[in-house]
Amino acid sequence: MVLKKATMLIAITAVLLLGGCGDQEDADEVLASDGPQDGSPEDFMEISEGFENFSVWIETSDTPNRDSQVRGIYVFDDGQASSYFNISDKLTLEEVNDLTDEEIIEHAKGNADAISKGEYTLDILLDQFGQNTSEMNVLIGKYTNISTYDLESLYWESGLSSEEEYIASVEEEGRQFEINNEDIIFTTIEDEPSNILSINGEMILQTIFNTTYSGLRSGDHVSLLTRVDESFAGFTIDSPDSDNIRVTIEGE
Repeated sequence: MVLKKATMLIAITAVLLLGGCGDQEDADEVLASDGPQDGSPEDFMEISEGFENFSVWIETSDTPNRDSQVRGIYVFDDGQASSYFNISDKLTLEEVNDLTDEEIIEHAKGNADAISKGEYTLDILLDQFGQNTSEMNVLIGKYTNISTYDLESLYWESGLSSEEEYIASVEEEGRQFEINNEDIIFTTIEDEPSNILSINGEMILQTIFNTTYSGLRSGDHVSLLTRVDESFAGFTIDSPDSDNIRVTIEGE
């Protein structure tokens, strides 16, 4: 009886040992799995490089879907950045799918009431330890600001007796403007740098029908996205060690 119990104990121990080896092999296979979404830093593109490789960027909701509206458009081209906001004819991401970059830009130019253009730099803000990036700002310096207003509304707000009198007062101030139907468009040149965009490190990757969007969160409920190839891994915010010539650290 003792011999049978000992034999059974040896058999059970052998089964458990073999089972443990099998589990370890399975675990090793999972750990060794590879792919474009494995989280390796080299798989992701720094956002500074992204602005150089992708021209048109869209500001929309933090959970983008086919019905998400385009709140604003940013265009990066050869060191220049342009922002288009207060867009009267808002596009959805589903509509963006069918447009070229050139068509998106033309739509923004024709429907935006607030436009800013200038040479850009990317300013890194460090975390509380001074080691990593907590936020990155897109700054434009000596930029052109174009603002469109309803002429009748401004005339009423001015308290003057007529639109002609209001226009005469604007001319006397020396402001640069033009009249376009019922709108008055002011153009100013600003010398002080302006922050047109702030982004943090949370990555977003979303496919809508057959179009893939990737980007980073740029506010509590706002995303900054561009259209990418379906195999694209994603963007990451620049580290303080970035060697991009447009990146500065806290205004240095």
